Order: sequence, then structure tokens, then C-alpha cells
Amino acid sequence: MIFNIQKCSIHDGHGLRTLVFFKGCPLRCKWCANPESQDYGQEIMESQGKCIGCGACLKVCPADAIFSAEDGLRIDREKCIKCFQCAEHCFAGAKYLVGQEYEIEELYKQIEKDKIFYSIMGGGVTFSGGEPLTHPRYLAEIAKTCRQKGIDVAIESCGAGNYDEFKEALPYVNSMFLDIKHMDSGRHRQLTGAGNEMILENIKKIASFGVDITIRTPVIPGLNDSKDNITSTAEFIKEIPQIKSYELLLYHQFGVNKYSALGREYALSDVNPPEESQIRELVKAANDVLDGTDKTCFYIKDNEKMIVK
Repeated sequence: MIFNIQKCSIHDGHGLRTLVFFKGCPLRCKWCANPESQDYGQEIMESQGKCIGCGACLKVCPADAIFSAEDGLRIDREKCIKCFQCAEHCFAGAKYLVGQEYEIEELYKQIEKDKIFYSIMGGGVTFSGGEPLTHPRYLAEIAKTCRQKGIDVAIESCGAGNYDEFKEALPYVNSMFLDIKHMDSGRHRQLTGAGNEMILENIKKIASFGVDITIRTPVIPGLNDSKDNITSTAEFIKEIPQIKSYELLLYHQFGVNKYSALGREYALSDVNPPEESQIRELVKAANDVLDGTDKTCFYIKDNEKMIVK
């Protein structure tokens, strides 16, 4: 199931990218900017600024799960039985479905629309999520189709998947972006709901297969932004030749409103983005570890890669 297809990205592989977001993820990162990506099934999101109070959803709901709130008619998620009738009858688009099934050929046609731009500017498709590795058969089929048609394939992943299942996709993958959110497995479990053993092992296996890898760490103040965590990650990276670079991603709150739209609470509402000076210190610490290798740590600012030596 796919929940979004985004055009013209420039930070998710070389050149101009089409991003295809798979729905469903085994992790529950506290800072997740796309909470609609976590569940494997369709969901209803609410854009309450659009609610006109017409009551159409109230009339069709068989579970009596619609109630009146200050910002319009809302869904009681505990009562909701996911029949989706409210979204189907919402004239204003205040309630809408997230997640759509695509046949392989149907999805490829969406990707192919951008092929002319890849030929001019370079680029290709990047499969993201959610977690694409947990859709192994579908991922292998769409990746194979794209490569056979001459389209570069990249994958963004948290690394939490069954290697024996998703390895069938690897022959058709040009590059991968893999997250290491914390090197301490216990802390990783606290932050994401799962340990990191499988993730680190998968990174080693993917590297051994021969796929070029970029490692990313989303830097979340107070959670994983210690110098020890970043340098430990750099030490891990240093020993794997197929890892080409290390990116530190600055925490942001762009997805906060999505939690309300899903009837959920955002756990990190009191956490602010890190100071750039701190990020620069972390990048320098990582590069001190990587010194003497062909790898570099950097962060992105104003669409540019920033390196601190």
C-alpha cells in the first residue's frame, strides 16, 4: 500500500527523485514526521480547517463515532470501526483516506511520468516509507520493473526487515539510505519500540551484497544527540567499505499537525530543533573518527551539504 508519491526531491538520491512512500512500519519513533506511514492499513485523516459542519459524516457513521468539537466534527477513534463512510461522504474534504493499493504496472506508470526529467537532470525513483523492506515481494517487483526500464532505484529505510525476504530486491537497487537512530540497543528500544540488533546486522548484509549505502541519524535533542552516540555510529560506519557517507538530519516538527489529524498526541511537543552550533560539533566529532577513510559526515542546510572538519 502506498500513501504518497512526491515529485522533484533532491535529497533522497542523486539528481531529481520521485519519492514513493510505502505504508506500514515496524518502528514507532517518537519523532516520526509521517505518522500516517506507521499503520499498514488505510486510515482517515482530518483537516479540520476544511470542516463546514454539514453533518454528512454524522448521518452515515454506523458506530456513532462522530462528535462536535471546537474545530468542527471530529472522529472518536476509540469508537471508529474504520468503515470509512465519513470520508466517502465528506463533501469538503475535511475527512480523507490515506493509503492506496497500486498494481505494479499502475505504480510504474506514475513513476514513468518523470522519466524525461531523469534523462535531463539525472535521478530516478526512491522508495521510502513507512518501511519498504517490509513489503519485500512488491518492492522487488517494482524495483525490477524500474531498473529494466532504465530508471535508477534508491531505497530509504530504517533497516527493520527480514533480510532473507527483502534480499530479492537488492539486485535492482543502485543505492540505499539506512537509518541508525541509536547505537545502544536498549535506548533504541525506548525511542523506537524495537532494539537495533537486526538493523545493524541488515546493514552489514546489504553492504556485503554490494549496494552503496549512506547512513543517516536524525538528531533529536535530549534523545540521541550525545557525542558518544554519534562517534559510536561513526566507528561502526568506518569498518564497512560500502558505506559511502554519514548524514546527520536536523530534527524538525513539520509533521506535528498530522498527529492531530489522526487523533493522536505528539510525544515530543516540548522538544525544539537543535542549534546549528551543536550539529557542527557533532559533524566534526564524526569526521574526526572517519579521518583517514574515504567517508565523510555532513549535514544539510539550505539544500547544501555542510561539512565540518
